[in-house]
Amino acid sequence: MSSQLIGQLPGVVAQEPGRAVPAPSAPSKLGSGLKGASGGETRGARAGLALALAFGRARLTRRSQRRSGGARAAEGGEAIQPTATAIEPLGSAEIARVPENLYELLGVQETADADEIKHAYYDKMKICHPDIAGDDGEEICILLNDAYDLLQDPQEKQAYDIQLRKDHSKPVLAPAPVVSTDLSATWAWTSKAGNKKAKPTYNGRPLSRSLHNKVPPEGQGDKWSDEKFVFVDEWTCIACRNCCDVAPRTFCIDADAGRARAFAQWGNTEELLDYAVQACPVDCIYWVSREELQVLEYVTRDRLYESGNTLPCSMAARQGAGSGVEEDPFSMAVNFQNRLEEEEERRQRAQAAGPSKPSEMQERIRELFGNMSERLRTAGWG
Repeated sequence: MSSQLIGQLPGVVAQEPGRAVPAPSAPSKLGSGLKGASGGETRGARAGLALALAFGRARLTRRSQRRSGGARAAEGGEAIQPTATAIEPLGSAEIARVPENLYELLGVQETADADEIKHAYYDKMKICHPDIAGDDGEEICILLNDAYDLLQDPQEKQAYDIQLRKDHSKPVLAPAPVVSTDLSATWAWTSKAGNKKAKPTYNGRPLSRSLHNKVPPEGQGDKWSDEKFVFVDEWTCIACRNCCDVAPRTFCIDADAGRARAFAQWGNTEELLDYAVQACPVDCIYWVSREELQVLEYVTRDRLYESGNTLPCSMAARQGAGSGVEEDPFSMAVNFQNRLEEEEERRQRAQAAGPSKPSEMQERIRELFGNMSERLRTAGWG
């Protein structure tokens, strides 16, 4: 609206080009005779709205000393038509949910463009403007103005979107797995068939069976006293069956993978187990501790489950055609232990930090909606 037209309206003086403020002797009824002054119904509606926004802007400035709560129209944009029937009696209407961010406050998606944000802002202001909603609409108008200002500024909007993405991408840590801390020489055992039915879960227990407590005194030695156990590197094994022939109650050829495996720890005497280790032509059998055994057996079974119980040709791997480090169970065990430690550290940091604090804008939204009347809350966000 031009400053010349505003200057012609009753009770309005032009202070700056394109901006109207109320004169000291402004009439109490808005828009009287405006249709005749403009010569058309559309211009009359715009003139009446200019007066309404002028009075509303002045009142909000006096009461809050903040930015105007009046609706603002962008240059070339459509005028906001106040809706006198925006707020109806509620009856049994349900109270609306509190918006979680500025996009929900305006009722748009986070991918909304500038035009969608502008029209959503206009729609909310038609409901919440103090000349329509009364005093209850003052603070929400200020908040809507702040939201509109932020989302219309490309740099501020980009920073706000980045913060939202960070909030959305905060990892939800799974509960800590139940891992046994018992490192005794014997442990609870599940059957071989049961181990292969589903993806294995690490529980701090080896997958092989332990007969450590059943070794007769004459079959015991230093390794039995030190609670050492045998492990077969199935990626290196060539299925020669030497270990199975020497210590058949400890080793077998797995029917699925086709490689040697220790299915029962200490099924034979220490002398026979030592001989089986030494008789291996490719040195793929190792003496390991209980703690090492449970991780090595888990990563081996987990990788076999993912590969459908198939292994690359061990002879090709020995000639350099294999994938080396990726197929080394000891490297896989170290990586797995590192992941467990990192997950535990993240879990402890998350517990120490507690729940994330809402942003300043989110605090304002929650506080305002907590004090807002049920009528206005349902009319604008129901």
